[in-house]
Amino acid sequence: MSKLPDLKGEEWQQFFEKGASEYKKQSGGVTLAILQQVLDMLPPITSSSIIHDNACGPGVATMEILARATKAGTSLPCIQATDYSEGMITILQGRIDEGKWSGSVTAQIMDGSDLSPIADDTFTHCITNFGIFAFPDAVAGAGHIRRTLKPGGTAAITTWKSPENIFFINKVREILAPGCAPWFPLQEWLEEGKLPGVLHEAGFEKKRTEISELRAIWDISDLGACVELFDGPFWNGAKEGLNEEQKGRWSKVIREELEKRQGKGIEMIAWVAVVRK
Repeated sequence: MSKLPDLKGEEWQQFFEKGASEYKKQSGGVTLAILQQVLDMLPPITSSSIIHDNACGPGVATMEILARATKAGTSLPCIQATDYSEGMITILQGRIDEGKWSGSVTAQIMDGSDLSPIADDTFTHCITNFGIFAFPDAVAGAGHIRRTLKPGGTAAITTWKSPENIFFINKVREILAPGCAPWFPLQEWLEEGKLPGVLHEAGFEKKRTEISELRAIWDISDLGACVELFDGPFWNGAKEGLNEEQKGRWSKVIREELEKRQGKGIEMIAWVAVVRK
C-alpha cells in the first residue's frame, strides 16, 4: 500500500485538538478495551504507585485506574497525566475538577518527545496508550519514558498491528473512487519490529521487553452511530483525494458496507510492549 506522509509536531497537535471533544466516540471504545487488558498485564497498582499517563488524551487510562481503585475501595494512586494537546488536557482537567481528584491527579501539557520537566526515576508505572506514533521523535519519547521510570518500574506502550477500521475505510474509498491510492497513515508502526526497535534504540533491554498482541471489537450494532462515527473529524484525512460527488456518497456507502457485515464487529489488533527498567 502507498503511505501518506506522517503528521508531525504541530500537525498532530492540530489533529488532536480538532478531535479532542469527540475522542471517546471516535475511538469506538477500542482504546479503552485494549487499555483494560494492558492494566491486567502490569504489576499491581496500589495507593503507593506513582503513574504516568503519557500522551493521555482525555484521560482514558487515568479514569480507568481511578475507577478500579474506587471500586476496590482503596486509596487512589498518584497519577501525572501529560499530553501535547491543550484540548485533551482541558477535557481531563474538567474531569479531575468534577471528581475532586486534584489531590491525586495532575494534568499538564507536555510533548511526549520531551519530558524534561519530569525528574529522573519518578514513576512506578508509565502507560502510553496509542500515543507514541504521534510523538515528533518516538525514540526520544521512549528514552524519556525510560529515564522517568524508577529502577524496576514498568512501562506499557501500545500501537496498532491490524486496525481493521482503516482496512474497512479503504474499501469504502475504493468503491467511491476505483483505483485511488489507499489511505494508510502510520503504516510503518504496523510492522512487528517497529515498536520494539524504537524501545531498544532508546535504551530498554531486549530481555526486559515483552511484546504481545491484544484484540478488541469495534461494535457496529448501532449502524446509525457507526456511520456518524466514520463521518467524524478523525476520518477527514480519508476523504482526501475524493471529489465532491464522491464525498457526497460517503455515508451511504459506509452504511451499505456495514450492513453487509450483518452485525459482525470490526476487529482491532494492537501491539503492546511491556518493558521493565
